[in-house]
Amino acid sequence: MPDPGEGLTEGEVVSWQVSVGDTVKINDVLCEVETAKSIVELPSPFAGTVAKLWAEPGETVAVGEPLVTIDDGSDDQREDEPEFLVGHVTQDSGRRRRRRSGAAVSAQRAPEKTSTDVPAPAPEKKADVEPVVEQQSSGIQQPARQDPPRMDRTEHVLAKPPARRLAADLGIDLSSVTGTGPQGAVTRSDVKAAAEAGQGGARDAGVGAGDAEFAALSVTARRLLGGAPTEPDGHTRKVPVHGVRKVTAKAMKDSLDTKALVTAFLTCDVTPTMELVDRLRADRRFKGLRVSPLTVWCKAVCLAMGRTPVVNARWDDATEQIVFRDQINLGIAAATPRGLMVPVVRNAQDMTMLELAEEITRIVAIAKEGKLQPADYTDGTFSITNVGVFGLDAGTPVVNRTESAILVLGAIARRPWVVGTGDDERVVPRWVTTMSLGFDHRLIDGEEGSTFLHDVAEILSDPASAMLY
Repeated sequence: MPDPGEGLTEGEVVSWQVSVGDTVKINDVLCEVETAKSIVELPSPFAGTVAKLWAEPGETVAVGEPLVTIDDGSDDQREDEPEFLVGHVTQDSGRRRRRRSGAAVSAQRAPEKTSTDVPAPAPEKKADVEPVVEQQSSGIQQPARQDPPRMDRTEHVLAKPPARRLAADLGIDLSSVTGTGPQGAVTRSDVKAAAEAGQGGARDAGVGAGDAEFAALSVTARRLLGGAPTEPDGHTRKVPVHGVRKVTAKAMKDSLDTKALVTAFLTCDVTPTMELVDRLRADRRFKGLRVSPLTVWCKAVCLAMGRTPVVNARWDDATEQIVFRDQINLGIAAATPRGLMVPVVRNAQDMTMLELAEEITRIVAIAKEGKLQPADYTDGTFSITNVGVFGLDAGTPVVNRTESAILVLGAIARRPWVVGTGDDERVVPRWVTTMSLGFDHRLIDGEEGSTFLHDVAEILSDPASAMLY
């Protein structure tokens, strides 16, 4: 098991894409592994025949433990050498392995470490090999972001990994599902429809996959509801805390233990913003993009921070100093099948409205598919969360432990609002919302927090006022 980085020490095997006896080439996907932050596909660093799978789907494997054995046909391996791990080889073995014919290997190797394991050499680009990029913080290689999403044929069924994973969760046989996607590919919607129709049977005893209500639940919810009760009373069950839930729990507790958190609220008329959103959606340049009030909020936040930069700063506990940052990296909280994730829009201060819409569309789509990599969710400087999508008016948020403030967007609804002054004063229906700003009072005073929140509201109430910032 390679090191996924970010201090993570283990990964759970979600599914195998190969079986014992299969022939694999360099960069062929061996399996999907779920860490606490994302699901990644592990490529093969060697060409050969799969000799042994060391873990079943659902099993957790620690970093450095055997995951798969690949027989490359070489006869120069000593009997006392440890077996090769995906993404790792021993230093001695790495130097002694001969090159496979037709499989060029990079001549540059990673620097030696004190550990007995070092990352395997990355293959050079070949015409018949999918381009890959390597995360600096891990030994895992991922498909290049600019390439289209990969679709695999599993037993002659064309389907993307998210669809295959959902089918496995629901116990659906992909070969029995009619695909409606491109080239007849099976989509997540097709799998859900099959589950609601009662195909495939249940994955866990006591829970019917044909139950429409069960099929509509998130993967996390299905895991919590799946299986038999584990307590003697027959009415309760204990579920181990791991993955995203474990990481989130620790982060929230650390934030509450170290920050002086307060929350400010403000209700404002955002009718002009809603009209702006309608115009953007009709603009051909925004066609196919995720255009919502959130796009305008992101722009407003960046502009308001110019007047109150401390909102984008952080408290350094080690030196007891306030660290001001030039970059605005917006964390966008997203509810995903794996739980709460916060993908980051980097350098948002330099983006136009169109660029913000493009990046939000891209990063949220990756989060929904559970494919976020460490570079996608680290180094955020300010977060935005939208509880309005759940019908809530406001909330008292917990600030990310590496940040100092978070903006909560409430539901946008038609409400009676007083407009005009004097004899022109009247009550009319307007689009109204409530925002709340949670911030660390150690470095952000009440005046600064209130000024920032008021500036955001002013821009949303009159987008033309953005010219003043």
